Amino acid sequence: MAEMKNTRLERCNRIRMEAEHTEDTSFPLDVFPQTVQSIILDMTIYENYKIEFIATSMLSAVSAALGGTYRIRIKGDWQSNGALYIILVGRPGLGKTPPLEAAYRPIRKHDYALFKAYAAEMEAWKAAGENGRKPVLKRTIVSDFTPESLMLTHNNNPRSVVILVDEIMGMFNSANRYTNGQLIEQLLTAWSGGALDVTRVSNPIPVHIEHPCINIIGSTQTKRVHELLRKGFEENGLLDRILFVLPKSPEISQWINRDDDGERMSAAATCWEHILDKVLALDYDTEAEERIPHVLSMEKEAKEYFFSWWNRKVKRINRIEDDAEVDSREMKHPAHVARLALIIQVLRYASDESHLQFVDMASVKGVIRLNDYFEDSYIRIRSFVANDTCEEPPKVLLSLLPDTFDTKTAIAIGKELQGVSERTVMNYLKELYHSRLLRKAKAGYYEKIMYESGKFSINEYEQSTKDCKK
Repeated sequence: MAEMKNTRLERCNRIRMEAEHTEDTSFPLDVFPQTVQSIILDMTIYENYKIEFIATSMLSAVSAALGGTYRIRIKGDWQSNGALYIILVGRPGLGKTPPLEAAYRPIRKHDYALFKAYAAEMEAWKAAGENGRKPVLKRTIVSDFTPESLMLTHNNNPRSVVILVDEIMGMFNSANRYTNGQLIEQLLTAWSGGALDVTRVSNPIPVHIEHPCINIIGSTQTKRVHELLRKGFEENGLLDRILFVLPKSPEISQWINRDDDGERMSAAATCWEHILDKVLALDYDTEAEERIPHVLSMEKEAKEYFFSWWNRKVKRINRIEDDAEVDSREMKHPAHVARLALIIQVLRYASDESHLQFVDMASVKGVIRLNDYFEDSYIRIRSFVANDTCEEPPKVLLSLLPDTFDTKTAIAIGKELQGVSERTVMNYLKELYHSRLLRKAKAGYYEKIMYESGKFSINEYEQSTKDCKK
């Protein structure tokens, strides 16, 4: 009976996706469970949400709800929780905040219930003459915080915390005001699975979080995203850990007056709350003080597919002779894909469309496409930032140069076609290099950086699909 229902829902979703031209977004909505696809389509149609924004916000919410209760085995002893760092990017008015709030509404409701329980416990504790252990406030979502308060919040709620900030560039711009960039160091350590320690003179008991699970999600405007790329976060590796979402279409959907919009949205919100509540109900493998997470392995075929996908990248990377040409971001792909596979498997379970015995082929295969989408968004952002931050004269010179050239060629073309001096050409090359429109192949030689949208899904996913069919 359930299988027949899913088949009907799948057919209905396919028709709706065709009608809404979801393929134009390049976002692989079919990776999500059928029930969640239906919710996303309702929210897209009746609330004018961008599919990319609401679907990605839901992934983040599932990760925050799951916390450290479940982990995925990536390889050998290498395990990971599902924590994600995400930034939604779009022009003003594109609708970044509403879908983010809709995805997290059930967790805010859960946090409010924890707050009411805390308030009642505090009243009882005070009535008892402040005897016994003082109650602590547990919550998942934090927005305005210091590094120390973030760690204290996580210590009170070891399961997980999520940094949810509407305009996230404000947080990153203020990050370095803390001692030695403490917040950034904490985020780097947490993403990599390292333990976190905070010792303060004012607090006799140091805070120690053995298995941190910190999610980040926020939004920013396209005209501000370049600030992130110029804060040193590329050099310290934080940028490599962030998944970006930039819709291909900057158009804002027109409002359509529908008689059933309130009813449909109420049903969609209720269904999403039911799914997220099921994730929140998942717990650790033991009730002992030392919480032990469940660890899911990939089924045999899924693991072979995952390894084959990554090994193809490894072969290409190993052919690179210059260490400077190795893309550090690409080295994070296995962790991102594994985390997304865990989240999708949990989401399929919570939607009553799968299980939590292991991570199967459908989840692994689907999230490789999802990772391709996020990487394509990142490439388009890099291209946008490079062109937006570079002055016009250097870009004109760049358009006149071949894909690979030496300094002498650039000086000759600049003098002949632009009438500029050798010194000016060298300044232009310097600006193009800092804007990431050029890279130095070797001393005195340059290459244009080609930001090719869609290169991941075209070159690697299709190949991985062919290999899978063999």
